[in-house]
Amino acid sequence: MDQLRTFGIVAHIDAGKTTLTERILHDSGAQQFVGSVDEGTATMDWMPLEKSRGISVTAAATRVTWNGCVLQIVDTPGHVDFTAEVERCLNVLDGVVVVVDGVRGVESQTEAVWRQADARHLPRLVFVNKLDRIGADFGEVCEELVERFEAVVAPVVVPFRDERGVFAGIGHAVTGAVQWFDGRPDEELVPRLRAELRAANERLVEIAADLDDAVMTDIVAGKEVGSDRLLEVLRRASRGGRLVAAAAGAALWNRGVDWLLDAVIELLPPLAEVQRTGIWSVERSGDPLAPFCGLVFKVQHADEAWNYVRVVRGRLFSGAPCRRTRDPASEFEVPELWVMQGESHRAAGKAEPGEIVVLPGDFGLRTGDTLVAPGHPVAVPTPRFPAPVLAVTFEPEHGADGPQLLAALREFALDDPTLRVDYAHGQVTVRGMGELHLEILGESLRERVGFGFHCSRPRVAKRESIASEAVGEAEMRAVVGGEACAARCRVAVAPHADEPLAAVDVRCEIDGPVAAAVVEELQSRAASGLRVGAMVGFGIRVESLEHTGSVSGLVEQAAAHAFEQAIQQAGAVVLEPRVEFEVTCPEDGGAAVLADLGSRGADVAGVASGRLGARIRGTAFLSRMIGYVTRLRSITRGLGQASLRPAGFAPVRG
Repeated sequence: MDQLRTFGIVAHIDAGKTTLTERILHDSGAQQFVGSVDEGTATMDWMPLEKSRGISVTAAATRVTWNGCVLQIVDTPGHVDFTAEVERCLNVLDGVVVVVDGVRGVESQTEAVWRQADARHLPRLVFVNKLDRIGADFGEVCEELVERFEAVVAPVVVPFRDERGVFAGIGHAVTGAVQWFDGRPDEELVPRLRAELRAANERLVEIAADLDDAVMTDIVAGKEVGSDRLLEVLRRASRGGRLVAAAAGAALWNRGVDWLLDAVIELLPPLAEVQRTGIWSVERSGDPLAPFCGLVFKVQHADEAWNYVRVVRGRLFSGAPCRRTRDPASEFEVPELWVMQGESHRAAGKAEPGEIVVLPGDFGLRTGDTLVAPGHPVAVPTPRFPAPVLAVTFEPEHGADGPQLLAALREFALDDPTLRVDYAHGQVTVRGMGELHLEILGESLRERVGFGFHCSRPRVAKRESIASEAVGEAEMRAVVGGEACAARCRVAVAPHADEPLAAVDVRCEIDGPVAAAVVEELQSRAASGLRVGAMVGFGIRVESLEHTGSVSGLVEQAAAHAFEQAIQQAGAVVLEPRVEFEVTCPEDGGAAVLADLGSRGADVAGVASGRLGARIRGTAFLSRMIGYVTRLRSITRGLGQASLRPAGFAPVRG
């Protein structure tokens, strides 16, 4: 376990994550060819949609060997619509490599994945990529990381440029080693390169002194800090999350990838040093002699179900029995274990603590399930996913295809925890995280079902809540078979101040089948909503329930009327999803962009200028930003770019 490193590669879209992973696969000897995203030959982008679009849609796992260590790598999507895919992977990782475009710098999704890693206390390395491109600036990117994230950034691998300003080499600021990409540097360049490397080393020593009192004492005494001691201080600080090391490179040309892997081994933690939080908070986590426990962090249906599991403790063997914690009657025998490389795999006889393996087969597993050895129940903490914000309806061209369409969509929802599939009044509604998310769902659905269907335009998935506490009371009377029957119900509602988007909970202290029917009715009403969408953020309490005679259906009607009365008195509130946006455009187009954002009711939080022109940040209602990217390209002559990410829900204005 000391030789195991498990990390994810995360970044903004098009920063070069998958290209970096392909170089790692080649350099480590895991594959003989170098896959290309642009040519559709990348091993990690194995889905047909990923190959055709040139983007990562789903996370892919692989395992390689480097300098005697086993590296488990998860390549994650970069588009904001697939943030949940990143979230469920970060839940089982021990560290991350954040890839940053050396030209574009820190972008909106860079910030999102950084915050996700922060929330899980994951150690980080930064790989500043694409330094071969015009306008790339390693120093500025490091300064931006410090400014945006208030992080201690230590440039460990620094870039060298030749007399023409071309990215021509890298230097290791700890060891003093140099890689010159083409031959040797000209003699007149050598003094400058030595000075740059010396300055980089001095900067690391200053950082180490701030982190370690003994180093500070030696510096004051005029003693030299050797490379081994400097590396040890950086190692402790990086694994403890107090420092982020930065490395320069250009993955497309395989520049700096080997030293990045060396840094992963030196600076990211082995399993024994991982903080005992999250999945590692389980008793005896990491102990190979403990009863088996593992977390299903991803389920994917291809020709069959692939269940991705990270072993938390104990050992998992092919043929061993295990079961889901949430269902004691779910025991099954593990048929075989796979180690994945994109879509290909090799068989493994067993899995040790910390290892990621796939259990092939449909065992009814879901993302977040805990697998345990029979007789040893335990629950592993699981991630929470954001609520979907857009909805579309699907309708088959032929009514007979409806059941198959619904079944396929529900299977997609098993794979993706952020998809919600509802069926009511003969109509299938699917809610997702964004336009691209739902668009790719539609394309994947066409490939899977093989028949025609219609998909509506995306619409905002609204929610309903209440403004205050209130009580409603209703009585229903009827004559059934000559017998006078009556039902009276009193219902109270109260908002959850601390969880405005929490699911509605229904409480009833009255026992019996009649009370159970009332609870079920109120849960159904809250789930479907009264006006525009599902209700959230408050609790329902059945305070009293009285009935005489045959009450079949009557008591549910009384409860429903009391509930509606309580909502009316509490003040119904319609909530719409908001998004944070970040727009970059040429500075001479900034005024037009701001005017367009103003027409959409956006709240602009800041406007700044940088290497890429104007950068505009703010928030807006999602409904006003649908189709915005197309409009932005129009008013900036194709030079503007925008990134949107969910920012919760807020009451609709006016």
